[in-house]
Amino acid sequence: MDRKDITIILVSYFSFLHLKRIAKIFDKNNIIIIENSKDLKVKTYFKNRKNINVIFPKKNLGYGAGNNLGIKLSKSPYCLILNPDTLFKYKDFKKLEKYITEIYDFGLLLPRLKNSKSINAFNDTNDKIIKANYKFIGLDYASGCAMLINKKKFKKNCIFDPKIFLYKEETDLIKRCEFKNINCFLLKDITVKHFGTSSIKNKKISSVESEKFRNWHWMWSNFYFYKKHYGLTYSLIKFSRSFISAIIKLSFYSLSNNQKFEIYWARFNGLLCSMLNKNSNYRINYKNKL
Repeated sequence: MDRKDITIILVSYFSFLHLKRIAKIFDKNNIIIIENSKDLKVKTYFKNRKNINVIFPKKNLGYGAGNNLGIKLSKSPYCLILNPDTLFKYKDFKKLEKYITEIYDFGLLLPRLKNSKSINAFNDTNDKIIKANYKFIGLDYASGCAMLINKKKFKKNCIFDPKIFLYKEETDLIKRCEFKNINCFLLKDITVKHFGTSSIKNKKISSVESEKFRNWHWMWSNFYFYKKHYGLTYSLIKFSRSFISAIIKLSFYSLSNNQKFEIYWARFNGLLCSMLNKNSNYRINYKNKL
């Protein structure tokens, strides 16, 4: 397989050091970086790299819409979506290339997350390849941090739901693939390590701001996902306990812990905004920290 057949898409938010590391590993592959921050050193550092295209959107697109833009700009039949805060070894990338030629009918190929849980998906089979469903994400078998997309299986370049800013993008995508009979496969002998939220934890953003951001979007995206696929009534019932719990904790922490109060306010507000069908519009304000 030609190296130009796969474009690596990296959606970044102040992830410069991670980007440098990944670019060094895949120095012979085409890479598109969607930099959602105003970190101009990303463009400066990579400006002479012919295999790397750095894009600064007019606004922070989030993960899903950022990947959509990268996929749209790519000229290859396949795109490897990678979070900057992942460790994906080049030997595993070469294995992934072989699977492309061996598995003809697929929409998504998912490396197995490097943890003790993910091997459970293969307990009842000796196969190295099994069909994946959206529950694999919640079970920690796979993640949107690493997924290979076969573009020809999708009619439009808008592969991820652009309404989802953060969290549940991959769950939603796999769920839609199931509905459209697009095959998704989990690969046993290819692993990826995901470091988590380090991409938004840096000197420019306080830990409290990071927690508020994550909690707001986690609640918004979860309710949105279930409302989209299972209906409003089901979602209201499913999240009623979370809603009541957030109100109780807000009342408690309003008297004792200002930081906890801010975090639970973010949880409550994210869930409420999703319930009221408002856009996923919470953003970190980092301008004064640059």
